[in-house]
Amino acid sequence: MNTNHRGMLLRGGPIHTMVPGRPAVEVLAVKDGRVVAAGRAGEAAAALGAPHRVVELGGRCVLPAFTDCHTHFASFASGLAGLRLENCEGPEEVGLEVVRAAAAIPPGRWVTGGGWDSGRWAAGRSPHRRYLDMAAPAHPVALASRDGHGLWVNCLALQMAGITAGTPDPPGGRIVREAGGEPTGLLLEKATAAVSDLLPPPEPGDLAALLRRGIEIAHRLGLAGIHVAEGRDTFRAFQLLRRRGELTLRVSMMVPEHRLGEAAALGLETGLGDDWLRVSNLKLFLDGSLGQRTADMLEPYGGETTYRGVAVLGRADLSVLVGRAITAGWPCAVHAIGDKANRVALDVFAEHLNATRRAGLRHRVEHAQCVHPADIPRFARLGVVASVQPLHATSDRYLADRHWGARARWAYPFRSLLRAGAVLAMGSDVPVEPMDPLRGIYAAVTRCREDEPGKEPWYPEETLTVREAVEGYTRGAAWAAGEEGRRGSLFPGALADFVVLSEDILTGPPERILAARVDATVVGGRLVHGVLH
Repeated sequence: MNTNHRGMLLRGGPIHTMVPGRPAVEVLAVKDGRVVAAGRAGEAAAALGAPHRVVELGGRCVLPAFTDCHTHFASFASGLAGLRLENCEGPEEVGLEVVRAAAAIPPGRWVTGGGWDSGRWAAGRSPHRRYLDMAAPAHPVALASRDGHGLWVNCLALQMAGITAGTPDPPGGRIVREAGGEPTGLLLEKATAAVSDLLPPPEPGDLAALLRRGIEIAHRLGLAGIHVAEGRDTFRAFQLLRRRGELTLRVSMMVPEHRLGEAAALGLETGLGDDWLRVSNLKLFLDGSLGQRTADMLEPYGGETTYRGVAVLGRADLSVLVGRAITAGWPCAVHAIGDKANRVALDVFAEHLNATRRAGLRHRVEHAQCVHPADIPRFARLGVVASVQPLHATSDRYLADRHWGARARWAYPFRSLLRAGAVLAMGSDVPVEPMDPLRGIYAAVTRCREDEPGKEPWYPEETLTVREAVEGYTRGAAWAAGEEGRRGSLFPGALADFVVLSEDILTGPPERILAARVDATVVGGRLVHGVLH
């Protein structure tokens, strides 16, 4: 449904433009895909002219539409049709799922999927090749972990990849081994490439069809935009949707670090594209994840004497890549989980600060999960965006306490970063966490898990107000992508991307956030989900 044909006036409910210092306005006027007025009724009517459509909100709330600032969207969309293992309580249950999947395809075909989380399993239970060998002896199997930093494979997959007891760990990766040196079937970080590089790439048309299903879900959740940390196949599929006129979600694509040379050689720079599909940052990895204990830490993990995680990329190599990226016109988005990884990222950004400012670029740290308190003020000083995922803070609280101990006080330090002047851009890391901005807002505001309503908040001094959390999915998201001049707030001239919620989540108790329903999502003045009355 195209809502632009006569212009549209929304009234009769709180309209939060998210323009700093401005309270809710009376009306919002939209025409030709953009906001033409936000304020008093007389001003809006004059801007629209006659005739125009009037939408009575009936007390419902309007906000700028949300943007998820960190997604693996094709992985999420592919999972809608693939083997999903999030609910498996142990390796035996995973094996049963693999048995069913293998029975449906010819021998020799890959069994793939993901979402398993050994952190949820009983003590002593861990991924091992024997479970997959029993389940699918005639099929190579590759199952990604929930956090995407581990790959669980069977013997046939190991053989195809040439991984044996004599295979050394690759730089930035780890082959988990038995006492005698035999691989267990669990590959971590860059060690996963030996198997993942063997997987057949999806056809663009097939992937595009899956992306369309994912986009429908995103719109139901109030999303108008996503930032995507994936590669060529995903970009090609989104381009196919764009050419067909089927892309209704605004997509900012990050470019993998190994493509920097090709992009630079062609003279491509950040921002290339249009309001629907554009390239944004160069994506780099400094370390692994909390769940796989590969986050790079300043001090050893709990229960360890020397083990501090995995440095996927060294500081010197990072500095070279960041310098090359800046010269080529690319801001960097650096994956950093551990406190050491975050320090290294900030050190390198400081080293290149003058060049960054001359080029007018905005770097990001993706996740910023554990930050030493001495490094928190540096985000603002260096102009580095903290791209964070609030649901990680609640789902990982017990794991962080177990592995990081007292350092968990500085895990997911949203309030501290904001107080120090940093820009927060918020997302989900889907499929690691659900792609639901309202659930993310609730997590940022309460530091509580939804399934533990009576539990004390986890480090409540790091909670945010509802408005601050909403800003992370709107204004902060726009700033991170260099789009604050056209998105993130509802001001005259901005793209007409907004949501209509059944509840005014900016007032009342936090429980109202979870009770809110996305009644409508509008992108570029076009209704893409729900109804407008």
